[in-house]
Amino acid sequence: MRSSVDAAAFYKAMTALMDIPAKSPVKVLQEIKAEFTADHCTLSATDFGTWLSVTIPASGDDFAFVFWNSAGVQKVCRYFAGQLELELSGQRKSQIITMRCRDKGGKFPVYEAEECPTWPEFEAKQRYTANAAIILKCVKQVKYAVDLRSTRPEYQGVLFQSKHIWAVEGHRAGCCDDGGLDVETPFLVGVSALEQLKAFGAADMQISVADNWVLFQNEHVCLLAKRILNVTPITYESVVPQKWNEEFCFHRKDFVQALKYLLACVGKADKPYVRFHNGTVSLHVNGCLYKAAVPISMESSIIFGFDARFMLDALTQFEKQDMVTMRLTSPLGAISLIAGSSSAIVLPVRLREEEQKAA
Repeated sequence: MRSSVDAAAFYKAMTALMDIPAKSPVKVLQEIKAEFTADHCTLSATDFGTWLSVTIPASGDDFAFVFWNSAGVQKVCRYFAGQLELELSGQRKSQIITMRCRDKGGKFPVYEAEECPTWPEFEAKQRYTANAAIILKCVKQVKYAVDLRSTRPEYQGVLFQSKHIWAVEGHRAGCCDDGGLDVETPFLVGVSALEQLKAFGAADMQISVADNWVLFQNEHVCLLAKRILNVTPITYESVVPQKWNEEFCFHRKDFVQALKYLLACVGKADKPYVRFHNGTVSLHVNGCLYKAAVPISMESSIIFGFDARFMLDALTQFEKQDMVTMRLTSPLGAISLIAGSSSAIVLPVRLREEEQKAA
């Protein structure tokens, strides 16, 4: 049984799948499955929480197998160019795939395709259309607010709710509204699964939501991601203050540089809690006081504190924005940051007595 594919396309598809295979004691579950028909080849892999397949054109017979050493084959394919010929030979339990491409080639042991699990059944309840690159960009912007160590499931993924793609944990939240979606029923998906959207490149895709799974697909790529379920209901409106007492703007780079300066001064302080008052940030550590100025658009009377690391993460979300708006309700109210169609929340910290005093 033989088939022919473009070597560069085959290598690209193999590379897209390398992050997926499970770290399983069952060897076949650590590998990539290849399925050939008369006109296409589909490569797929799973860790049981995420299933990914990539389909490329092919010409030849119908056959299937599972690579015995996917990582090794992927490295070899990097050096192929032009048409890649694949031939499956041997008997059950001792099959070999022979690969030839111009003056290069090799023989590799494979498993039978039947040893690989089949994809879960799927019945869509919601359907949407979106651009994969735009959704992935939103995910990357907000993933800093995902807490994989949390015992609360709602903190462990990215939430699609209404027009918001956002993440929240106990200290902060990040939100991006650039995804072009308007979701009827919210769904939560793990970051590691969503990062596999890179396999789509800049292509459009359909998003189908079922009870336990979310399917992202077009004619070349299918990504099936397990939903994070049994979460405490949480809404964007319940996290982001809808009213505020003060609002001012600042240049993002000014604030970032000021915070980096303070962190450099204090080294590896356990709690780099920064005091903010009217455009001055200061930090007390071991009896020393460090200060930096952050010009703001208007006077502010509210004195508040925050963890410098969490604020830096939030400001990184706006790396392509020059100006950021900050909104405050009170010294211990949530700190809102807005720039363009993105927003973030950083929860304040209670300052010690010496930190509350004017520097």
